[in-house]
Amino acid sequence: MASSSTVPSNLRKQLETTEKCFSDGNIKGGKMHADMAAFLFASAPEAQCVQAAFKVHTAAASKDKLGNTNHYAVVGFKLDAAGKPEATTTGAVRNQHKALCAKLAHSKDTSAAVAVAYKLVDEALSALTDIKKTGVMAPPPASVSYRQHVARRKAAQKQQDEEFRARAARYQEEEEDVYYGARDREKAGRGGRHRRR
Repeated sequence: MASSSTVPSNLRKQLETTEKCFSDGNIKGGKMHADMAAFLFASAPEAQCVQAAFKVHTAAASKDKLGNTNHYAVVGFKLDAAGKPEATTTGAVRNQHKALCAKLAHSKDTSAAVAVAYKLVDEALSALTDIKKTGVMAPPPASVSYRQHVARRKAAQKQQDEEFRARAARYQEEEEDVYYGARDREKAGRGGRHRRR
């Protein structure tokens, strides 16, 4: 944070509250106060910096199903509904990292929350640009329960296909019996008109 003489007192109180929340481990509360400070003091770079830091902390705190941090979210990429980033090139990751670090650099030395966020962003860049080391881009291995689920689903589909073929064959036989059976009756003189079912 900047010196107390250049920061309005209400903003200073909000920033102090965000630091207290961060030191207590209350990321959600800290983000709420950081968002409030950024809303009330939109032109203050300190507020924008702390808000960006708490966005990083929120992204780092949210884990995927395997308990891993989504490094794309930490760097600030928007994710689609499936949790995949909108851009995955190394150049895009580096540009996003550079922009986020420039925003965080304003209060890096005076705010613990911002300093830790800066480290998290650097770690995310390292993880995303060193794919061979971390395997971030590799899809996770399929779990045993998922493979069993897929096998059961395939077996059920195969059974349904076989039942459908059997019903279709029976229907075809019935139609042929009706059609050819009607001709035989006409030849025998029992006749009249054949009614289809």
